[in-house]
Amino acid sequence: MNTTAGILAGLLVAGAAVTVYRFARRKAGDLRAAIDEIRGADAGKAGGVIDFEKDPETGIYRRRA
Repeated sequence: MNTTAGILAGLLVAGAAVTVYRFARRKAGDLRAAIDEIRGADAGKAGGVIDFEKDPETGIYRRRA
């Protein structure tokens, strides 16, 4: 009887772990979607990186050619 109870308890713990993992993953997806909505849909697509380099003579940063 103890062996059967141990196997059953192990299966229940594994099932609970999978359920908790799926719940956390779903909530993380919802949170990620909410953050993206706050930032705006086009926040990552707007423009690009402006690359500057320091002019050794003047020390002023100018747009890289």
